[in-house]
Amino acid sequence: MRGGTENTLGIVGTGRAAGLAAHRLDEMQDRVRRMRDRLYEGIMRIAPGAMLNGHPEKRLPNTLNVTLPGIRGESLVLALDAQGIFFSSGSACKSGSPESSHVLLAMGLSEEEAHCALRFSLGIENTDEHIEKTLRMLGEVINTSVNNVRFVSCR
Repeated sequence: MRGGTENTLGIVGTGRAAGLAAHRLDEMQDRVRRMRDRLYEGIMRIAPGAMLNGHPEKRLPNTLNVTLPGIRGESLVLALDAQGIFFSSGSACKSGSPESSHVLLAMGLSEEEAHCALRFSLGIENTDEHIEKTLRMLGEVINTSVNNVRFVSCR
């Protein structure tokens, strides 16, 4: 091994990131988990037929994946993006593909349910106000733009 071939900046950056992550782990486990759960409960009030994708307890504290039956995920993403609310449709493994997420299909979701899935990722910078705004705007879009966001099956 020759001197200078090590990615010194990458090594230092990774060490710093690991230190910050360890320092903020409790905050992620507690505060962010509570925000995620409030978001889920609010979505269930807005769309009572919504279903959680994944285990109710054994999951990441910052991630929420739900299916809103009959409501096209991509359409909600576009509608709320214009309001400054950013989230994704499908799953992380689907990113950029028009196909249904193979992960959601493997979890037992139908093609339609997978296309109606939404993924919210929260972080320590998020606030209760972010959750309230997201729920308010989501409710408005679902209730006022219902014809624009209904699921249209792919052919």
